[in-house]
Amino acid sequence: MNQLWGYLIIEELVRNGVDYFVISPGSRSTPLTATVAQHPQAQKIVCLDERAAAFHALGYARATGNPAVLICTSGSAAANYLPAVIEAAIDHIPLIILSADRPPELRQTGANQTIDQVNLYGSYPKWQFDLSCPTAEISPNLVLTTIDLAVSKSRQAPGGVVHLNCMFREPFGSMDAPVEIPASLAKWKEGRSAYTRYADKLTIPTPEEIESLIEIIQSTVKGVLVIGQLKSTVEIQAVVELAIRLNWAVFADIQSGLRLRTDLPNLIHYFDRLLLTDTSVELEQIDSIVQIGTRIVSSRWLKWIDKYPPQNYILIVNDGERHDPSHLVSLRIESDITYLCQQLPHLPAAEWVQKIRSASDRISVTAATFLKTTKLTEPLIARTISELIPRQHGLWVSNSMPIRDLDMYGVAVNFQLSTFNCLRIGANRGTSGIEGAIASATGFAVGLQAPVTAIVGDLSSLHDLNSFALLQRNVQPVIVVIINNDGGGIFSFLPIAKSTEIFDTYFGTPHGVNFSHAAAMFGLDYYHPQTSDELIRDYQRALVDRRSAIIEVTTDRSENLQLHQEIDQAIQQIN
Repeated sequence: MNQLWGYLIIEELVRNGVDYFVISPGSRSTPLTATVAQHPQAQKIVCLDERAAAFHALGYARATGNPAVLICTSGSAAANYLPAVIEAAIDHIPLIILSADRPPELRQTGANQTIDQVNLYGSYPKWQFDLSCPTAEISPNLVLTTIDLAVSKSRQAPGGVVHLNCMFREPFGSMDAPVEIPASLAKWKEGRSAYTRYADKLTIPTPEEIESLIEIIQSTVKGVLVIGQLKSTVEIQAVVELAIRLNWAVFADIQSGLRLRTDLPNLIHYFDRLLLTDTSVELEQIDSIVQIGTRIVSSRWLKWIDKYPPQNYILIVNDGERHDPSHLVSLRIESDITYLCQQLPHLPAAEWVQKIRSASDRISVTAATFLKTTKLTEPLIARTISELIPRQHGLWVSNSMPIRDLDMYGVAVNFQLSTFNCLRIGANRGTSGIEGAIASATGFAVGLQAPVTAIVGDLSSLHDLNSFALLQRNVQPVIVVIINNDGGGIFSFLPIAKSTEIFDTYFGTPHGVNFSHAAAMFGLDYYHPQTSDELIRDYQRALVDRRSAIIEVTTDRSENLQLHQEIDQAIQQIN
């Protein structure tokens, strides 16, 4: 019965198009693991560290929009998934967890490797179910309908986490004998379709809601289209087409996939920096903001709209969450983003947009002047990678300073308007933690089926050191650019940095290590450039070699703070 239920679970997942399995070794999960190992359509990877496994699965799901499946044994193994579960839940990323568990008679008895796994993740999963021990008295149809519901719950907007806690009694068996499918499932056995098919659900606003939105847009004199996190190339393409028709100023967050493009005439690449200049007066009286997507990195922009709120703040998202940290939204529309973008009108060009576009271009020149140096600085690293990365690749950005530097100073490069040339950018901004960055990048690469470059801080890399093993075995190469400033560089920008007696020990947290030995331990190519020219050379060499690699760049936290301040001061002088 264990073998049968394990087969039904995995086979039904594959029939639903969920065929990527991230497995951590263990005994109690044998019926699941053995079936995946023997299934010809199952893609699989073995990850010793459950925390890294969960972030790898999360990266894959970010890239594909399709859930990956996590399999682990009983006990504390599943507890290590929690950080990634929280990230996936908050950012609506689909994941399916199959945790093996002890049978009821062993719970709360002091039995080895037994914890309370029911509702282990609290309120974070969209759905969770305690699957009974396999027995002849329970219809196997239960297994199939449970899996079909789990897949639907995970996928349907908003996506999220599903946890199936699967109890198994010993003995688990050798799993070598053919699986005997009961006669009641003869029709299912002969086919290739899922037992219960869930129809796709498309969220569409009423015609009255769409007409109301169009009226606001058409009456707007000064309008800004703010693009937050987008989750697919289809959404990106729909928003690009809308931005061209709308002719409003476009403020694109780095996670949107639009920030580094050059084919949008009204894209204000340096909108965050623009708020430092006199031209920002143009943004003090905005009639309407339409925000599509979530998770804006720029705290300066969020503070700006708190100070100068627009008359209309329209939020367009495809989930039921509020996404309104400033409490300014006047109209919130939950909709399939692609559908709604196609309903909105074409408007004539606005003269004021060209004025702020010109100011943004002047900011680009000023930033380039500061960053034209042989000395490696953190903004220069972000700018260099954004300029050199092939558009068919993926870019993963860690939290703290890397994503902020890329958002502020990433440089746009000419390429054709095509989803095939759309640089996919990933980041874990649901909780904005530093954990799991490298593991997520490896999963992102598998999901994109393309090489990925990851820009990661040193503390984040230390936090995820076990994931160097994933770099070694990943089917797609991941080049990890580690910015090593010997601690937490972002804290230097905070008021606590002035408390010299405690700052370095408790916030700066210097560690005094480099990553050359870690790269050698895991058999990874390693580079340690000392100048900007060497960074360009080493990065291009790593791209050509198509192997996972570590490029470690040493910077100074104090110099980084000073450089950011100097650039800010220079930008403030721009008229």
